[in-house]
Amino acid sequence: MSLISKKVTPFILLPFLFILIYFLPKIYLDLRKSASGTLANIIVDTQNPGSNLSSSLWQNLAQGGEEPTDMIKPVINQLRLLRPQLIRVDHLFDYYQVDKGNGEYDFSRLDEVVGSIIKTGARPLLSLSYTPDSKEPSDWNQWNNLVKATAHRYSIEKNISGIYYEVWNEPDLFGGWHYAKSPNYSTLYINSARAVAQGAKGSIYKVGGPATTGYYNNWVKSLFATASKNKVPLDFISWHKYSKKISDYLKDFDDLNKILSDYPQYFDIERLITEIGPNSEPDIWYDNQLSGIHLISLCTQLSGKIHRLFTFEAIDGPSPRSDKSSGWGIITHSGKTKPRYSALLFLNQISGARLPSSGDGSWVTSFSTKKGSIIQSLIVNYDPSLKHSETTPITYQGLTPGQYQLKISPFQASPRNKTISVTSSTYTENLYLEPNTAFILELSPISK
Repeated sequence: MSLISKKVTPFILLPFLFILIYFLPKIYLDLRKSASGTLANIIVDTQNPGSNLSSSLWQNLAQGGEEPTDMIKPVINQLRLLRPQLIRVDHLFDYYQVDKGNGEYDFSRLDEVVGSIIKTGARPLLSLSYTPDSKEPSDWNQWNNLVKATAHRYSIEKNISGIYYEVWNEPDLFGGWHYAKSPNYSTLYINSARAVAQGAKGSIYKVGGPATTGYYNNWVKSLFATASKNKVPLDFISWHKYSKKISDYLKDFDDLNKILSDYPQYFDIERLITEIGPNSEPDIWYDNQLSGIHLISLCTQLSGKIHRLFTFEAIDGPSPRSDKSSGWGIITHSGKTKPRYSALLFLNQISGARLPSSGDGSWVTSFSTKKGSIIQSLIVNYDPSLKHSETTPITYQGLTPGQYQLKISPFQASPRNKTISVTSSTYTENLYLEPNTAFILELSPISK
């Protein structure tokens, strides 16, 4: 190799070195972002409000079978503050001993529970369960008469409008029901739905199911086919979901949408997740802020997709848990409220017409509303791994230039206010969110 070639070689390599130095970091960063997730960059259109935000998504509770007593009564006042629309109870027939045999019924104990639900301001969702051994009824006439009498008691005699009757609770677990073999849930549903229709005739009510332990396509398809073929009412479909991954809830929604094209008559059917929580087992999450952030994040992502979520459960049972947690409740057995209770109060601060928005990320999600001249934005950063923080830009488009007040209210912390000057039609607020935090931003013009 000559001396000239040795001197020229470094200059020839310089462009390649520049390319490597300039582009490799960008390639690395893109790969890192792809692997870790997408940061939020939220843009809110303030000039095109749509339909009103439905608070019915989160204003529902479920009470489990902790005790065969009226567990709602001691916390009526606390629950009333949450403005609940529906409160679900199960174990109607085994816990409250309604059926006395020979066509005789005693509703006194169940009356107390239903009465307490009404005093909270809610309506009851009655999960029609169980037989004494939680198995298939040995006498279908006896079951039909029991369900008919129950519907007549509360829809007609008590004149409660808008009761939801849910056929059984977790039939795939309790009673060993199946969608395609014996004991067949279709038989249970047909008998129960017809009995409700007879007992509640002339009133306003809804009936549905199957309230399975999770969302299962085959169960839902079977119920659609059963109701359609046998011409029995089916006003809502329901299932339960316990998961810390919000993507699991979204997958259920997507799976449901895929099968609805085959059942167009049910395309607008009401969709209820009648038990929700981060874990089906007792978990320390239920006692700390994570459960509250989990619920807030769920609402930002399921709004407009699911009609009602039922937070499980209203009140803890009396027994201590081996994992030192107090239980699934939003209120302890002794009456102390927990973070999910606070999350429901926090969500109730949001109202108004939905505003179009875009730019949610992998962790930070949101929705925005307009109530009069006030623009509200709910922003939540949910990360089960407890690691992710980010500074999220929230850009409001379509503003009138002028002075505004921005109120920033963190979940479980004191709000702060600041005055801002908007000099164009847009304004961007950069909001720093630590892991598992949520904020409500309220932007309102200052009158001159």
